[in-house]
Amino acid sequence: MSKKNVRKKVRGIVFCVLSFVLALLLFLNTVCILTAAFAVNENAWIDQMNASNYFSDKADEIENKLIILGSASGLKPEFFENFIDPIWITNDTQAYMDAYFHGNDDVINHSTFKRNFQSQLDKYITENNVKVDEENVEYLVDKAENIYSASLEIPLFNRLSGKINFLSGIMPMVIAVLTMFSLVIVLVLLFGNKWRHRAFKYYYFACAGTCLSLFTAAVFLTVSGGLKNIVLESRAIYDMVVSFGTAVTTAVWVFAAFFFIMAFVMFVVYSRLIRKVVSTD
Repeated sequence: MSKKNVRKKVRGIVFCVLSFVLALLLFLNTVCILTAAFAVNENAWIDQMNASNYFSDKADEIENKLIILGSASGLKPEFFENFIDPIWITNDTQAYMDAYFHGNDDVINHSTFKRNFQSQLDKYITENNVKVDEENVEYLVDKAENIYSASLEIPLFNRLSGKINFLSGIMPMVIAVLTMFSLVIVLVLLFGNKWRHRAFKYYYFACAGTCLSLFTAAVFLTVSGGLKNIVLESRAIYDMVVSFGTAVTTAVWVFAAFFFIMAFVMFVVYSRLIRKVVSTD
């Protein structure tokens, strides 16, 4: 085999490796973009809460827990009927999320709930002329306050404490670096091949590889049901997490479709360019 053929074969292998690396970079960049858009994005969490009726469902959960607490203290279920305002939960959850995503203290603000519960309880005692021990009233208020605070906590955030803040800080830089390296490989493939059709062939390989990887991930998420099999005590949190998983799965399908279209376009361009080369010869 002549040296020219050896160099040509080696160059082809190198460019194939570069196309594989480009596909890997594109896949990793897509994962990072999805992470930045969903996992470490406070607005994405709030959107899924709204989409899954999280605040209304959470209000019902808290009301049921308070009814159980109140029954042990002689309070009728009607006392708590329409007492929990979803707006309280919305505002307190928003403050909780803001604090968490900005790396601050994530203690639940329950002042509004406590003030209204205390007022409602005092009104009930006065209207029904009930004789109660002040210590018992304070105990009941504290227990109700603890129920409200504990109900608004999201266990997932407690487990990922610190990691979300770290990821949200470095993710833009990681995406920028991966994009830069991808662009460098694109330029190397373009200017490293005398015949342009070869560059587009490697682009086609890279886009097809990325599409295949994302397609596999999308199929896995769809077949496995996303996060539907997760076990959570709170129905409101479960519905929110499932809605979140569905949104992520849909986004993966969208990216897979995008790279499928890109692979098809690169293949069409490659086919037209190589026909010109063949016809010229």
